[in-house]
Amino acid sequence: MEQVNVEPARAAEAGDMSVLLVDDHAPVLRFLAAAFKRQGCIVSTASSAEEALDLISDRGFDLVVSDIKMPGLSGLDLLRTIKGQQPETPVVLITGMPSVDSAVFGLRHQAFDYLTKPFSVTDVQQLVERVRQDHKSRLSGQQAEASQRAIRRQFGMEALTRLGELALQGLDTDAFVERALGYTLEALGGDAALILLCEEDGKVSPSQTGDLSLAVRLLGASGSTLEALAAPGSRGPVAVVELDPPASGLAALITVLGRPAGILCLARHQGGDFVSDDREFLLGFARTIALSLEKMRVGADVEGNLIDTISAFVIALESKDAYLKGHSTRVSLYAAEIARALGLTEAEVAVASRGGMLHDLGKLVVMDSILQKPALLTSEEFAVMREHPQNAARILQPFRFLAREAEAIKGHHERYDGKGYPQGLKGEAIPIAARIITVADAFDAMTSNRPYRSAMPIEVAAMEITRHAQAQFDPSVTEAFGQIALARLAEISRLYDARPEAVAAAAPAAGPLAPADALVAASIVRGAAQAARC
Repeated sequence: MEQVNVEPARAAEAGDMSVLLVDDHAPVLRFLAAAFKRQGCIVSTASSAEEALDLISDRGFDLVVSDIKMPGLSGLDLLRTIKGQQPETPVVLITGMPSVDSAVFGLRHQAFDYLTKPFSVTDVQQLVERVRQDHKSRLSGQQAEASQRAIRRQFGMEALTRLGELALQGLDTDAFVERALGYTLEALGGDAALILLCEEDGKVSPSQTGDLSLAVRLLGASGSTLEALAAPGSRGPVAVVELDPPASGLAALITVLGRPAGILCLARHQGGDFVSDDREFLLGFARTIALSLEKMRVGADVEGNLIDTISAFVIALESKDAYLKGHSTRVSLYAAEIARALGLTEAEVAVASRGGMLHDLGKLVVMDSILQKPALLTSEEFAVMREHPQNAARILQPFRFLAREAEAIKGHHERYDGKGYPQGLKGEAIPIAARIITVADAFDAMTSNRPYRSAMPIEVAAMEITRHAQAQFDPSVTEAFGQIALARLAEISRLYDARPEAVAAAAPAAGPLAPADALVAASIVRGAAQAARC
């Protein structure tokens, strides 16, 4: 195997293609390597299909160019294997005298193009241009889809908060269900929505909205779906509703007082799977509807349970990135410790704690391609990311009982010296809960593993917080943070930490820092909130 080196940093910045060339003839391989290198490509070479497969198993390539006839595995074997493992990778086949059989095989297994011998530098240049143009077309389509997903997330979260506000208005069951169905249909982009509720006398009461014929089909399939979701050992609270193609349906279980009480269903005319965001939001709507029904029946604590539901969305966001898992829960706990060290009332502690849990809520409407990008963000991407405090405040706006938390979250990237964002607030003009969350957020960021660096030791991170008092951080908050025992900070820092030494240290832990599922972790916030409602 021969490697043609190009400066990796410069190539990555230019977005140059990584190309794997496969041919058992060394002169042909050298010519191709030089020709592709002239086009700014990062070139790797292999003299057999077997060597190529070893390389592909270790990394991905933007393009594979392979001779068809080689000893051992052929180029057609390589094409079939690549398309089975990495279907998005374009494969170009090198051929001398094209045959009908190889052309049919190539078309069947999605060969991108052919290079016919003898070929020239111009042929390679034109091939690279075709591949780049195809990549741009696919990328723009992916970016458009990602942008639409972000818009749907924002719309879904805003509709979910409107539904939560609706739950606090004391409507009767019929009026609430009617409006809840409208919110669900509008937010998730369906053609029909249905709620099937089990009454106390055992009767089943359906309510529907949207396309009537599709709603009737949804109703016909909903009974068996409810039985499947409510059955012991069910695989989960969300399931596909079996509808005749091309329509597709999805259902989420409604649980009231710990018992299955019905399902919320959504259907679309066009077939295809529902994406994970659809499932998460439909489940969120079902849980919020369940909370409202509980309040109507027994006067349950809807406000506290709504916080749980919103927190669960933040935790679901973090679960997609191993480096962020548990971040908001830890920030919530740090914030509560700081607030108590400041001598704040339990109501104010609750505001800081809830604000810490929800401080990254606005990232739900940021595209995954930006959130999970391993490299530095562009200026445009950074500008999108900086909008997450205002996004969170807007999402929480319908919840009047969370007004102070919304202001705290909006200000958690402000700096004490006035150089922060989004408003450039300075000193005590920044809400005290925001100043607390700023310290808690920074400390957890420093003491957590990241793709680009390892976690900072607790003592070093604490010194960094002190060093930036008066500039980034409120000096009184920094002083209060310094009063927290290092052992307590270390205990919190181990929550959800996947490092072996942290897992071992946390194994005998008890109480709120023991490993827990997402909803149990969210309930930590509610524990701080029981003292007072502000």
